[in-house]
Parts: sequence; structure tokens; C-alpha cells
Amino acid sequence: MKYRTEFNRTHLAIALSSALALPAGTLQAAGQDTALDTVVIQGKNAAEDTYVGDSKKEVVPESRGTLSKAQLEKFVGLDSAVTGALKYLPGVHSSGGDASGITEGSLNIRGFSQDQIGFTRDGVPINDPQFLTPHADFFGDPENYESVSVLYGSSSINAPTLTASGGSVQIKSLAPTRDSGLLVKQNVGSNNLLRTFARVNTGEYEGFSAWLSASRTTGELWDDSDGELSSNRYEGNLQYEWGNGNRINAIFSSFLMRTNSYKNPTLAEYRANDYDSGHARDIFPTRGGGTNGVADITIPGDSAAASRADFKIQTYGLNGLFNLSDNVQLRIDPYFVRVTDGTAAVAVVPVNENAVNNDLNGDGDSIDPLVTGALAVYPSQYRIGSSNSLDVVLNDAHTLQLGLWTDYTHGRHQMRVIEIKGNGKPASIDGSTPLRDGNGNPVHFTDQRNEITTQKLWLQDTWDIRQDLILTAGLAWQHTENKGDDRLSGFRGSADYNRFLPSLSLSWQRDERNQFYYNTTSNMRVPAVASVYGRIDGSAKQKPEITWNQEIGWRYSSDDLLLSAALFHDKFKDRQAAYEQVSGVTSYFNAGDATITGLELAVNGQLPADFNYFASWTWLRATQDDDYSAGGVTLDTSGKRLYDTPRNLLSAGVGYDNRTFYANFLGRHTGSFYGDLANKEKIGGYTVFDLNLGYRLNNLGGYLKNATLTLNLNNVFDKQYLSGVNSGSVSADPVDADFYDAPQYYKGAPRALVAGISIDI
Repeated sequence: MKYRTEFNRTHLAIALSSALALPAGTLQAAGQDTALDTVVIQGKNAAEDTYVGDSKKEVVPESRGTLSKAQLEKFVGLDSAVTGALKYLPGVHSSGGDASGITEGSLNIRGFSQDQIGFTRDGVPINDPQFLTPHADFFGDPENYESVSVLYGSSSINAPTLTASGGSVQIKSLAPTRDSGLLVKQNVGSNNLLRTFARVNTGEYEGFSAWLSASRTTGELWDDSDGELSSNRYEGNLQYEWGNGNRINAIFSSFLMRTNSYKNPTLAEYRANDYDSGHARDIFPTRGGGTNGVADITIPGDSAAASRADFKIQTYGLNGLFNLSDNVQLRIDPYFVRVTDGTAAVAVVPVNENAVNNDLNGDGDSIDPLVTGALAVYPSQYRIGSSNSLDVVLNDAHTLQLGLWTDYTHGRHQMRVIEIKGNGKPASIDGSTPLRDGNGNPVHFTDQRNEITTQKLWLQDTWDIRQDLILTAGLAWQHTENKGDDRLSGFRGSADYNRFLPSLSLSWQRDERNQFYYNTTSNMRVPAVASVYGRIDGSAKQKPEITWNQEIGWRYSSDDLLLSAALFHDKFKDRQAAYEQVSGVTSYFNAGDATITGLELAVNGQLPADFNYFASWTWLRATQDDDYSAGGVTLDTSGKRLYDTPRNLLSAGVGYDNRTFYANFLGRHTGSFYGDLANKEKIGGYTVFDLNLGYRLNNLGGYLKNATLTLNLNNVFDKQYLSGVNSGSVSADPVDADFYDAPQYYKGAPRALVAGISIDI
């Protein structure tokens, strides 16, 4: 029996195909910063954002890194909008993805994998509620982002997320502008990349304002897998404002993706093949080739044509901010997400005609033991919820926040076997052409109905002990119930989880330039709903992951320099793990505790003559506290490093920006990491450099306001490397037969050039 600590490629693609909450943009939830950035309440307004160059000065009493709008405009052309751009923030290990911004990458932040990080866009949760994984590069067009921030080691007490045991990523969207205008952007690049984006701002009229955007991206995979790579996005933000800062926003998003996928090789495959080697182009059609009366056998294999994903996701939000008085503010942010009309074909699988009692390959008999089909996931889901908070200023010293988050997801998780056409492609992308048994029923591997219900209630007090000393303390109670109904086996199960989650932070502003802070937070990551089905064998209910995060830090700021240092200690209890018993069936259990300790240093500075620079270094000691046990077998993993967790992460860059011309030369070093928990397979570290250039044409006159020419060069020296773990294993050593499986890795994208022009009208 082979055990895995995460979904293998098939399961990652299944989770991807669920692609659950991809909201267009809503109002930022109260408390995402300790200081409320839009509160009109007297005496509690946050200071205006200040910057050194493009870098934002952080003031919250916890480690936080932010990519400003100016940085996003420069960096996004290098790579995907979120996982790619974040790689230059401290403590972020980014892997996968490419310059198209369509294919999905992965993040590991201070030793926490991306499914242990809570992702929100303007306060709306966007982690997959069924599988808990985020789909960070599907969140929208980066031109519509105001900023992207990483909160390290903890999430805000009011963050509406099921997954934030190790921190959070917050995406903040642009608000509509008071002036009307049109932004048009065109990019071309390597691998036939072609991207067109347009956004129109209506301007403000008697309190109404709005922006609407659309984009179209096409391209090719950089490896030799071949296939389609395209997406269409439509987004909008309609806003009405009236007296005393009150406003309501209506937000919508529609995302359509059609793409083939990259191959994530094992180390042996990586060493044996060319760097651009992808999925094999062999085709395995369902029909044809059989002989009547003969028990035909077709052995399926890897197939580029059958490794693809097609999704349609719609998101709607109606969000309100109401200043009820000078001392009371109410936020109400409901949302609705719908996933339909998509599928992910993740593998070519054999089907036995005898088992289904039907002639699947059209040769006139139903005795063939191996007939091919495309194993595909047909997701359909709706998610509805609302995050609400009430802020009350009691006096000059105390501000209370009372909040409630409710969330309900109903999802249908089907794994159908789809007919494969003569060209090797699945016959449909909506599950409409499944192979059928003798009774006309679709052939399923899985047919599940899932429900996830969450309520979270919190109370937080911000106490200004004195002008330079602020204490924030809060307590949240969260309850989540998972329900599963397997229509094939008749199994029904449920599990619910509840816990009180305290938090505390202390900020001391010693003087105008020096800030010291301490925070401690308890976070809970509930098990994936699929864990319910893992209990078919009668095993005990899986425990939620619990983390205690502690951090002490210092910041120094002046007009031309930002310095920061942080020591952190994260204690991780009942880490969740998954293993594959048979193809298509995953079971879940708790794999023990882990401890992450580290040091982080960062500097951002402005030099004379319009030059700037930044650098950061993160040192991590991320170890497992227990031996790994599953199925009654134990492996020595205590004291071993968590996989996909480099001990050292460094990034640095030097730039120039005189408001007309800008240039940035950026480098990042990722230390060595392991692909398995037993630390039997070590991947060497790597260093990659990027370059971006831009030239601004300002105040052009007439109908043209401004224009910008850009050029981004990713992986300047064409480094070939394994960038991170796609699917880890317990042991990569065949000697450990009960636990052996070969880890699969992301390959770093080769050198890519992207040129662009944007015009403001």
C-alpha cells in the first residue's frame, strides 16, 4: 500500500476542477488591518498609506508584506498575477505557473503550504471549500487589484476562511474612480502569448460610479505537451455612495478557462528527459481498433490531449458599509458563487466492458477487459455566505468589533469516465458524453454530494493604553459541519468541528521611526469534506489542524528607508495528511505535530538619483515532531524537515524610476528542499533573475491621457530547475515499501519575454 501526504496529480487536478470561490471583488472586510482604513468613526481613522519608493510602510502589529499597485504593474508581466508576483516578498517560496497568468502555480509561505493559507479578495473567501486548496492565479485580472498582501503566521480574527492555520493572503480591488476613462492594454510574448485587457470607468454621477472590464488571453504551453491555453474574464464593480461615507457595491465576475496542463515530473523523469518534455502525445481513442468476439486490451498511458481543464465560474456580491453614527459602523458583505459548465480530464483510465455490461468501443461485443476513457471531474457547486461586523467606539481608549460570518457550500463531486475521440481528446467538456453501462447509466468513479456549513462569531477590543501603546485582544468561536453523501456506495457521513480561537497583539511605537510588536494567535484549519468518506472503514473522526503562532518584531522607517526584523515560532498540532488507497479513492488522517521557527530580515530603500533597492532573507527551521504512522505502520520522520520547505529564502532587487522611465533587476535564491517527509529525496537550490523595463508617455493631450510601454524578461539566464513540490510523498526511497511513492515536482518556466502597451483615454 502506498501512502501520500497530499493529493497526487489526479487529485490536485480534481481539486483544481472544483475551482470554487473566485470573486470579482468586494469591499474589504473590517479589521483586515488592525487600523480600519475606511472607518469614518471619529478618533479611529487610520493614517494614510505611506511609501518608500513603491514599497508600502506597514504598521499592523504583525509581519506583513504588501505588493502595491505600482509594484504589481511592474512585476505581473514577469509571471502569474499572484503566485508569481508574490515571490519577491519575504518568506514566500513560489513554484509553477508561467507568464500567461492562466496556468496554476503554488505557494509555500514560511513553511506552510498554500492549502494552509487563507486567501481572500476584499474579504470574500476564495479557497476551495471542498478541498481547501486556493487557485491563486484565477482570482481576476491584476489590473483590477489595488494591492496584494501576505499576513504571515496568522490571520485576522475576522478573516472569513476555513484554511488559515499558517497565515493569509489578502487581495484588495480597485474602487471605481470619480473621473470617467478607458484603459486598454495589449501584451504579446513568448510561446505565442497574446493578451488584451480593457476597463472602462463611468465616472461619478450623483453618487453612482462603476468600472467594467474584459480580457482575453491565449497562448501555448512552454513544454512540448501542445494544446490549448486560453481564458476570458469579465468583471465589474458598481458603487453608490451617499452622505457620511456610506456606500453599497454590486460586484460580479465571470471566468472561463480552457487549457491543457503541464506535466509535473518525478525526479527520475526529470533527469531522463529533455527540459521541455511534457505529456506524451499518444492518443487512446475509446472507439475503433477492437475485434468482435475478441477480448481486446488497450493499455492506457500518459496523454497530453486528455490532460486539460475547462471551467466557468460566476461570482456575485452585494456589499455595504454604513456609518450609523460618528461612533458606530456596520459592514454587511454577502456573496454568491456558482461553478458550472466545466470539467477537468485528468487521466486516461481502463474500463472493463464485462463490469458495465456494454459495448464501449463499438466492436460488437461487450467482453473487452480494457477499454479507454478519460477520467474527468464534472463540478457543479454554489456557495452563499456573508461576513458582517459592527464597530463601536466606546470612548477614546476602546473600540469594540462584533462580527458574524456564515457560509454554506453545496457541491456535487462527480468523477465520470468520458468517451475519448479519435484525436485523443475527451468528447465533451461538460460531462455530457460519458461512457454508459448496459442500463444507460453513466460510468462513475465517484458521485458525491457535499455540504459545508460554517458559523463564526467574534468579539475584539482595541485598547489605546496610551498614544504609543495599543493592545488588541479578541476571541472568536467557529463551528463547521461537513456532510457527505456518496450516491454510488450509499454511504452518508458527517463531522462537525468547533473551537474558541483567541488572539492578542501589542504594538509599541517607541518614537516616530521605531515600532515594536508582539502577537499570538490560535488558528484552526478544518478537514476537507472528503475526510468524511475516508471514515468508511470506521476510523475515528479526523481532528482539525490547530496552530499557535507567536511573533515578535521591530520596524524602522524614515523617508527613504524601511527596515524590519521578526522572530517567529509556530506550533502545529494534528497536521492533516492524505493517502491514496486505490486509484480515485483518498483517505485522510492526522499525521502528528510540527514546529516552525524562523528569523526574517527585510530592507527597502530609496537612493539618490531616483534609484531604489530591496532585499530580504528568511531562515526557517521546519521540522516534524512525530514519526509518521498510517495503516498500522510507522516510519521514522521525527526531527526531519517538512517537504517543500527551503531553509533559506533570499530575494533582492535594484531599481530606477524617474516617473518617465523605470527599470528593475531582481534576483531570488531558493535553498534546497525535500520532496518527501522521510527526507530521502533532496532537490538542490536555485537562483533566478528577472528584469522589467517601462517607459511612460504622460499628458499626451487630446483624447489620450497617458501611455506606457513595458518589457518584462523572466528567468534572464534561462535557468533550468525544479522549482517546488507538486505532490509530495511520505518516503521517496523504495526500501520503505509501505510508504514509497515518487514525489512529483514543478519545473521552473524557461526564459520568457513579454512586451506590452497600455493606453489611458
